[in-house]
Amino acid sequence: MAVSGTITSKVTNTIQTAPHLSLRVARSATDHCSFMAYQYARYPFRLSNNLRLDPTDLRRVYAYIMNASPGILSGDNLHLSVEVGAEASLYLTDQSATKVHSQSAVQQESGASAEINWKIKVGCGGYFEFMPEPIILFKSAALTQRMEITLHSQAQMVLSEIVVPGRMARGEFYDFEQFQSRLRIQNPEGDLLFVDNLNVLGRNNLFKCSSWLTDFPIIANFIAVVPDIKLAHLARELERHAVPAIALQVCDSPLPGCNGLWIRAIATQVSALKAYQRHLLSCVRQISGNAPLPPIPK
Repeated sequence: MAVSGTITSKVTNTIQTAPHLSLRVARSATDHCSFMAYQYARYPFRLSNNLRLDPTDLRRVYAYIMNASPGILSGDNLHLSVEVGAEASLYLTDQSATKVHSQSAVQQESGASAEINWKIKVGCGGYFEFMPEPIILFKSAALTQRMEITLHSQAQMVLSEIVVPGRMARGEFYDFEQFQSRLRIQNPEGDLLFVDNLNVLGRNNLFKCSSWLTDFPIIANFIAVVPDIKLAHLARELERHAVPAIALQVCDSPLPGCNGLWIRAIATQVSALKAYQRHLLSCVRQISGNAPLPPIPK
């Protein structure tokens, strides 16, 4: 028992001293507005105040994550937690792209990797939209992102992840080491609903010179969970996105264990994926009877 207590204490202390951001959004019982009920941030993170980007939509609060550092360095271990309470609604984004810097030769030999760890919980009737800016993988960079989500059966959620394989304007193209994305969604009872494991190699990628990577180098994942709607209807609306096939390729599949779509896309430019991201959100909001998506200033 003493050994277990020591291990727990060390793990807890590591998380408390590591870069950390935590927030909780709740719904007021009087005016039914969503508001930031709790927030905590350690350097380099900061969090904006409650923002009402749409004055007619008081049910929803908008927030920006700010990072005062120049980017993510090898060995960084970042922890972020988000809770959206029952009937509350949150749109969360960040101010700029996440830059993952190069590893040193020693770090490459040791296999060290930067880590981002997310804990997300969405309660009954809650609605969470997470639309971060792209992740840019510099030369020799390595990143592992883990996202553990607890999702109520009557909660809505839309997630986005865009990955750029280098500073392409400088000629970097799949020169990073590795990008891993681990997503796990479960219900409040702990039953597993969905798992997605993405592992992208950079310089050792055997397909980096293939036409489908050179023509469509930027990749994205989208998750849309919307209870009580017909997924075929959502899929048809998404197909209405007027972008030429030479700029964007998209495929979707129903999610196991919950009413939603898993979408993977590849594109020639980030702008094509961000336009699709906005189209996805607009479709979900329209079909689920939510207020239209307002302009999101950056």
